[in-house]
Amino acid sequence: MAGRGALLIWIAVMSAHAATSAAVYTGAAACAKCHAEIHARWSQSRHSKMVQPATGASVKGDFTRRKLELRGAPYSLAERDGVYYITESTLTGKPQEHRVDYTLGNRRIQHYLTTLATGRVIVLAPSWDVLRKQWFHNFDIADPDETSEVVVQVWNKNCFSCHVSRQEKGYDNATNQYQTSWQDFGTNCERCHGPGGEHVAHYSAAAPPKGPARDIVLQTRLDGARNSMVCAQCHSFRDIYALGYRAGENYYDYFLPILEATQPVDRDPAYWPDGRTRRFSNDAFGLWQSECYLKGGLACTACHTAAHETEIERNPQLRPDAGVLCTRCHEGEGKDLTRHTHHAAASVGSSCVECHMPRTVRSIKAEIRDHSMSVPAPENTIRHGIPNACNLCHKDRDAAWSLDKMKAWYGDASRQKWIRRADAFAAAGKGDAAAVPKLIGILGMASEGPLARANAVAHLARFTGDARVFAAMRQALTDDQPLVRAVAALRMAPGAADKAAAVTLLAAALGDPVTTVRVGAAVSLVSLGVKQLPGADGLRFEQAIAIYRARAEFNSDDAQQQMGAGRFYLLTGDPASALTALQASLRIDPMAPARYLLAAAYVQQGEVSKARDVLLTITAEDADYAKAQRLLKAIEAQSGAPR
Repeated sequence: MAGRGALLIWIAVMSAHAATSAAVYTGAAACAKCHAEIHARWSQSRHSKMVQPATGASVKGDFTRRKLELRGAPYSLAERDGVYYITESTLTGKPQEHRVDYTLGNRRIQHYLTTLATGRVIVLAPSWDVLRKQWFHNFDIADPDETSEVVVQVWNKNCFSCHVSRQEKGYDNATNQYQTSWQDFGTNCERCHGPGGEHVAHYSAAAPPKGPARDIVLQTRLDGARNSMVCAQCHSFRDIYALGYRAGENYYDYFLPILEATQPVDRDPAYWPDGRTRRFSNDAFGLWQSECYLKGGLACTACHTAAHETEIERNPQLRPDAGVLCTRCHEGEGKDLTRHTHHAAASVGSSCVECHMPRTVRSIKAEIRDHSMSVPAPENTIRHGIPNACNLCHKDRDAAWSLDKMKAWYGDASRQKWIRRADAFAAAGKGDAAAVPKLIGILGMASEGPLARANAVAHLARFTGDARVFAAMRQALTDDQPLVRAVAALRMAPGAADKAAAVTLLAAALGDPVTTVRVGAAVSLVSLGVKQLPGADGLRFEQAIAIYRARAEFNSDDAQQQMGAGRFYLLTGDPASALTALQASLRIDPMAPARYLLAAAYVQQGEVSKARDVLLTITAEDADYAKAQRLLKAIEAQSGAPR
């Protein structure tokens, strides 16, 4: 778009940037001047120690061991004058000593970070098990990119935004180097309270204005949704759509959850088949599926009342035998506990959390509690391999025994939500079209909550040939829940008969108040071949594309993201941007399957000879070989040149 339209887009984007940039962040030291006691408590918490400079005080690993062998590879450890070193040979094939610059973690596990000449901060393989007092290989926990080719985890690429505060990635695509910086180590005050500049100015003035400053966010003054979103900025498995989230803002303007239906199949899935969280650091998604949140508006701080003291062990109200947090609402069960639990009052079976928050979430060499506050469903253990609380205690019994007990004590009604989800999502994941009516049923039930309903939408996108699916997507696109709308906008893929209607619906979604919905609508419109829209829709379309571009720029160090951006730009008819993205993808990962797209971008740019050269490098083993051959023949037919 040119002329006045382009000017309006530039003004809109720059105005949004200016609004974010206007906030002044002071850092934790400024807060400590007035809030010394709270700062001291925070300074001893996990939140402050996620990443620390490697010193004698912060390093917990036993570096006196000197020599290690992990996964068949030798490592050397050393400490000289208070500086720690680890020698490895994986990166270059030769022994290389690395200075340990930072520690990552301190409660259960501690990793050791070093900075390479390229500015990459990498996680060195030797990691320390704080509880067991032993060394182990970092990949014993998880392969960071779920591939056999990855030999190192790049912290300032893969672990962005949660271990330190006010981080700037500082990646330069031209040089393939980083200059990463941040304001504070760990999760500082302003991550939860918002920027403190106005607050500090108010109370530092010689004659402070009358009345309290209202600029600082207190989570307890927010409703359950916005309150828990503050924690969810880190405690959720999400895709970053825009930078600059501030406490109190709408999570969905910045993040889109990676759902059970949208996660690629890997060896360590983030979710159980019923959509409950399986992997750690996802507690917000557990809470958002709970009846406590959906019906009662429960927020994280309702139970984690000592927000500056994050260690559960130091919070007596969080002890497994302390049910008072639960009986505040579930008063009846508290008054007649044994009648409800069918277990002795002082037994584990009468602990609220042991039954409703079992340790089914896989953490770092540990199991942590599921925050969905769910009901044990032995049926899902039998059919889908999902653990249930009964058998976690009664290990000598099978799930059929637990099912008999659950039926006898509680009937069948309480478990149906989790059974319904597991059956529908598991069937959809296998491509079974019989899942469609089940998914539509979940989508249509407001009581299921936004996460489960959005997951149903994502699964429905597998069955776009079914006429019922487009009708469901149409309805989802105007749902009252932003997550449901965002997933519907991003996943809409209509058949030929519904394409015109879909374009109209998606064009309307470009005016949605939520960022992720608008960007999803723009992506789907581009996928449907739409390059321009008239009038106000056209302006909103370009604004959404501008947000997509900013997101792609932020992810310019990720080969897969750049390949996706290249495909997007090709579809918008912007070969110059496509070439930049696809060349970056191949520069980062020469094995990325981006060559066919690169050739197509050269063709669109009019550089046919370069396209031919690229196509000739695509071998028969490549998944794009057939397409490459067709494009090569089309080029030669058009130019009249022999192959």
